Amino acid sequence: MINYQHINTKKLSNPTIDNLYKDLLKNKYQFLIIECQNKMYCLTKEKSIFEIDNEQTFVELANKDTYYKTSIKNNTHKEDLYNKEDLNLYFKYLEQYKPLMSKNIYGDKYLFGSVAIRTKDNNFITTIRGKENFLEYTIVNNVNHDNHTIKVVDKKATLNAPLLDYLFKNPQVKAIVHINHYYDEKLPNYEYAFPGTTRDSIRPNKTSFNIKSHGVIYLYDKDYNLL
Repeated sequence: MINYQHINTKKLSNPTIDNLYKDLLKNKYQFLIIECQNKMYCLTKEKSIFEIDNEQTFVELANKDTYYKTSIKNNTHKEDLYNKEDLNLYFKYLEQYKPLMSKNIYGDKYLFGSVAIRTKDNNFITTIRGKENFLEYTIVNNVNHDNHTIKVVDKKATLNAPLLDYLFKNPQVKAIVHINHYYDEKLPNYEYAFPGTTRDSIRPNKTSFNIKSHGVIYLYDKDYNLL
């Protein structure tokens, strides 16, 4: 069952949200349901907040979500799974977008957002989960969308790894950049779903897009063109 809490508050100010977000992380809630002036809101772990119509319906749907599980292969050197050029490309995109990814809106030590680069044998380099800096990376070498499993080398990948893998099924995609709480008005908008779930991971993969109340997903081809 989903671990969440219902909170009542008279005002939904930024200081209130900041304090509630700290409680969410401390208690490891999946989300908070906030009741304010007869309206219901959901506050998520990526510090998105949006209005919901009905708490019971929302929680029931969340309980039906299927999450991907990760297994770590410690007997493989991740350096064997990519070319040096791909790692350099990873850090190139990271440097380009790091200012947007490093926005201090979470009031916590963790950073959000991710970069992914397709490597040889259809592995991909990407950012780790629960990151405090952007220097660490890991390799995803298999995602099974039928069994909802992720195989990584070294460390757990970003929670968006299943989505990244599905986007890489478009053979044109070489690089993916995800920025939380940043949106591109020129791109299509898709409905929010909790990261790491099947609902969030199977998205159209022909063009870049926004996920409502979450952020933008940029897709690039091998020539650095935005798809």
